[in-house]
Amino acid sequence: MPHPAQSIEPAGDPAWAQAAGVCRDPALREAVWRHCRYRRGSARLEDLSTRIHANDQMLRHSLRFFDANRSVSQYFNVALQQHHAAQQVLRALFGEPGPDLRVLDFACGYGRLLRFLTLSVSPAQVWASEIQPEALDFAAREFGVHAVASDFDPRRFEPGRRFDLIWVASLFSHLPGGLFHEWLRRLVELLEPRGVLCFSVHDECLLPRGIPMPREGIFFSPESENPDLGASVYGATFVTEAYVRSAILEATAEEHPWRRIPRGLANEQDLYVVARSPGRDLSALSGFRKGPWGWVDEWSVSGSGELYLRGWAGSLDEGHLDEVEIRVDGEPVRCPTGLPTPDVAAVLGDARLARAGWEYRRVLAGGRAFVEASARSRTGEAALLYAGPVTGPGP
Repeated sequence: MPHPAQSIEPAGDPAWAQAAGVCRDPALREAVWRHCRYRRGSARLEDLSTRIHANDQMLRHSLRFFDANRSVSQYFNVALQQHHAAQQVLRALFGEPGPDLRVLDFACGYGRLLRFLTLSVSPAQVWASEIQPEALDFAAREFGVHAVASDFDPRRFEPGRRFDLIWVASLFSHLPGGLFHEWLRRLVELLEPRGVLCFSVHDECLLPRGIPMPREGIFFSPESENPDLGASVYGATFVTEAYVRSAILEATAEEHPWRRIPRGLANEQDLYVVARSPGRDLSALSGFRKGPWGWVDEWSVSGSGELYLRGWAGSLDEGHLDEVEIRVDGEPVRCPTGLPTPDVAAVLGDARLARAGWEYRRVLAGGRAFVEASARSRTGEAALLYAGPVTGPGP
């Protein structure tokens, strides 16, 4: 169970206070639990922590643009998809997690992945590393994992052991060229002979319009959602596949197997999987699924008590999804898709998503209701598009 700790909510921050209230709602925990596909048999609902540290930059960034319900929903949806991606890599290459498996979540932040990874893999088999001491301390206390302090210099990073899987989400997508190469080399060195490194990057297709890709294949901008780390070592990075291929070859000193999974992380960042052994077979990753995805663009409750939701849902695996599931205080209703969404198709580069829109209306009986919206694929994967309390007019 999560380690008890003192309150970490800052005083005088109404947006954060509202988001923290959503996280404490038992209905939110139940909604998140329903969307967590991979859990070991001994895991229970009470083992899931939905508490988010007040300095978690990922949630704070969302709160700058969206209300508390949508910000919290986005935070957990991305975390669940990341866990789904990590589990696919784990199970495709190692099978069911056994007692000898060792996993490092490198650049773990405040544990967005760890809260789910420790439901499927024993915390005793998981190591977390982070450059921010406060974040690492929170992750170790909240999720019961081993903590290893990171370093700005890759050569000084020594966790004291080797790993079967090193997972690195949203670090290489922020590194300048020199550190990109140095961290890739160091992390490959820390793999067991059977081990694999999985890291995410921003592909060149995500470069803002009008910015050309430099000839060397990497574009680095010294700005990010985490200014505390310093612009010279942490910004926004975009790379070509050729650049990553060259960096992998340099890091391994020979041609090691690697595989690219386009938009494998949150339907945005590419995932690269690199094997420590030249003979490692990565072909099992050909069945990797990105899962359903979507968003609630608008929600409101009118003065007459009508709840209105509008959004989109689709999948880069099979394209169109026929419906989303809406729950109001646990009561499920099927809501068909089919409304025009040309912007979604354009952004994700998939014409099958041109009619992925949906909308839902329902008159609330009054008072408070907990609303949940989910996108589900035909193979049972689920994306949490929205979850949170809404308030209608009084009786």
